[in-house]
Amino acid sequence: MTEHERDSVGSQEAGALEPMSLTRRRFLVGGAAAVGGLALGGDAFARVLIRERPGAHAAPATTAIKRGGTLTAGSIGSTSDTLDPNKEASDMDLQRVFNFHGQLTYFPHDSFDLQYGLAESIELSAGATVATVRLRKGATWHNGKDVTADDLVYTIQRILDPADPHAGLLKSVNGKAVKKLDKQTVRIGLNFADGIWDVPRLSLLPVGFDAKKPVGAGPFMLKTFAPGQRSEFVRNPNYWESGKPYLHELVIIDLADPTAQINALLSGQVDAIDSVPLNETSAISKRSNLKLLTSNGGYFQPIVMRVDKPPFNDSRVREAFRLIVDRDAMVKQAYNNYAVVGNDMPSQTDPAYPHGLPQRKQDLDKAKSLLKAAGHEGLSVTMTTANEGYGLIPGAQVFAQNAKKAGVNLKLNVIPPSAFDPKFLQWPFTQGYWGNKPFAIMWSLLYAPGGIFNETNFNDKQGNQIFSSALKEVDPAKRNAKLQSLEEILYHRGGHIIHTFRQTVDAHSSKFSGFTPDKSTGWSLGQYRYKEVHLA
Repeated sequence: MTEHERDSVGSQEAGALEPMSLTRRRFLVGGAAAVGGLALGGDAFARVLIRERPGAHAAPATTAIKRGGTLTAGSIGSTSDTLDPNKEASDMDLQRVFNFHGQLTYFPHDSFDLQYGLAESIELSAGATVATVRLRKGATWHNGKDVTADDLVYTIQRILDPADPHAGLLKSVNGKAVKKLDKQTVRIGLNFADGIWDVPRLSLLPVGFDAKKPVGAGPFMLKTFAPGQRSEFVRNPNYWESGKPYLHELVIIDLADPTAQINALLSGQVDAIDSVPLNETSAISKRSNLKLLTSNGGYFQPIVMRVDKPPFNDSRVREAFRLIVDRDAMVKQAYNNYAVVGNDMPSQTDPAYPHGLPQRKQDLDKAKSLLKAAGHEGLSVTMTTANEGYGLIPGAQVFAQNAKKAGVNLKLNVIPPSAFDPKFLQWPFTQGYWGNKPFAIMWSLLYAPGGIFNETNFNDKQGNQIFSSALKEVDPAKRNAKLQSLEEILYHRGGHIIHTFRQTVDAHSSKFSGFTPDKSTGWSLGQYRYKEVHLA
């Protein structure tokens, strides 16, 4: 099971996007149509939504960049591997997409401030109902043809095609109002005002894209592709970002499981692996020729309480359980210290995150008092979980020990992942696992009524009204103030116990440099941005 993000879903309040299939895998893997969220804004005449950082595409400030070489990465794949960015379903697919295809924008490693990729500018009208996208001049496809507005129109219409499995990804877009203005510019009409419109981060495809003979615009060009086995790429000499990539070739090998990944790295079969099991880090750290890459990206595995099911329909019980958990013990025992303490709110890197709220700590006496007041003294509950996404089982065991000290009898019902995931919205008391993304997107998916991943069945009247208002807010500061109040609602009466934010740990050979810990998304190996990697 991948531990990264599928973000090709969006605002349910506005009906913006729908998933291709309802799985946490799709939420975690980087999305093709819209990876991550973008809180858009505008003024009376529309404004540029994304601003280039000075030197955003410049080469690193060093004279020691060594070009050439072949990087071999090992990731868990299968015979369902694909080069179609609208159908990706694994980390293996994700890293191919990020290196073969080109995206309109991308996240930097340290924030959610989207930067321009194949887009030169993106503007949103004052009413947040019309977007204008101007493509970067000089960008070309791997076959030498120019990237044009026709390609963007094709890409959007392909996603909107009801005959395709990815139809519905862009429900906020009015397909009849997608118009080419000139060779580089497309105007996109939206069906409603949508302040968290996601389309800027879609992967651009050429007109007539054929997944069997794919053409991309990314930093690497396809050499060979054998699903379930390996993918081979060569440097794109005409990539729009001057000087990149540094590597001459990129090879991505399919491996069966984390054990196979570890063995392949230790034996030298591969140069880099993603998502190292936290109990295997010591074996790697002992090798002088290997390096660990640790990212604090906001990935979390919450304890899930269905707020519409007893006993968790009583807010006093939910508060008691938040006070039962020993967060420091979670960090040490469940995650081998590869985590930081959480405070029951997601998206810690979002500007709307209320860092000033008191850090919740274990208080068993208060927890017992709350349970007694709620008529649940001596409570017995069953937590359903599965052995996937390292930390679930250890975390459940730590919480069971904590609960016992509060007089709560917690029984663990450990079932196979194949039985756990399809019913993750049904378990009254369970665990989840979610990747980081802007809070507006997180609320729409996990906490809004009708949110497709609303595993707690949270439905807060006040919160719903605030979120609806925030979607229409064009001033970023005012919008963030409203979003912050939503975080505070979750802090006080939400159905998640977000006890920690788990770090992402990857590993690579010391022969290579350029891997950057990703603080924004937490995606592995520096968002799989291999165009930044070079020989040490």
